[in-house]
Amino acid sequence: MQRQLPPTLTSGERQRRALGGYARIAIAASLWGTWSLFFRRAERIQRIAPALEAFIVFAVILIAVAPGAWRDRPAVRRTGRAWLAIAVLGVGDAINALLFFWAMQRTSLAIAVLSHYLAPVLIATAAPFVLRERLRAGTALALGVALAGLVLLLEPWHAATQGAVGGALLGAGSAVFYAANILITKRIQHLFSPREILAWHMPVALAVLALAMPPGGFAIGLAPLLLVAAAALLVGALAGVLFLSGLVRVYASRAAVLTLLEPTVAVFIGALVWHESLGLPQLLGAAFVLGGAATVMRR
Repeated sequence: MQRQLPPTLTSGERQRRALGGYARIAIAASLWGTWSLFFRRAERIQRIAPALEAFIVFAVILIAVAPGAWRDRPAVRRTGRAWLAIAVLGVGDAINALLFFWAMQRTSLAIAVLSHYLAPVLIATAAPFVLRERLRAGTALALGVALAGLVLLLEPWHAATQGAVGGALLGAGSAVFYAANILITKRIQHLFSPREILAWHMPVALAVLALAMPPGGFAIGLAPLLLVAAAALLVGALAGVLFLSGLVRVYASRAAVLTLLEPTVAVFIGALVWHESLGLPQLLGAAFVLGGAATVMRR
């Protein structure tokens, strides 16, 4: 397996490299928390099938990133097995998106997000076996604190119980595919550049989403199309490249903790923009998530 950091780097250079990776992942996760700024506005204009939202996002990412990915082409030999891993990423990414959007339709946002964010636990648990990463006690503690903060942020005990079990199962299913994609990405990151990984798994993902499209699901007006496309460029393509380029520099288990910044940002946007409630539990939960993230970056 490729070393996490080149052995020729000095201690200071390794620290700066890791900090740069953490910063990119934190920015990417924060950008992912802004999806509602685009999607909710688009959905107020027209009801859009979740598969179509994902399809537009993936298509725009492919168009935006493919030229840079084509120029990257690292001077390494990529076997059929490596390209098969890219195809598996495409299938996993499409199913992850479909299950998560379906969960949000079946149950409350709180239950859907909490079950989806079982992914960091799955990544931290599997990384020592799949990636030979050592799970440090500090990382496990930071993950536990951040997850406790996520529970306080979303307050699932206030959510409606109708469809809770089915929605939670769908969210947990999306977490499995999301975690698997992170682990596969770490395994092949020495063979493909971040832009290649982001771009070349998209055709397979688009094919899966096209198969899942309901009848008439491709119908969309110009205004909502532009909003979803803008989200794809800023929140999809830019955040995706930042996340993958940061993931190259750090352990997957530690990156997983930082992804919890996404729902934290989403909750604050819900309060500031969409006038959703934000009380002491949410503020305390945000402090826990940020504290867990800061602990990972400090260590």
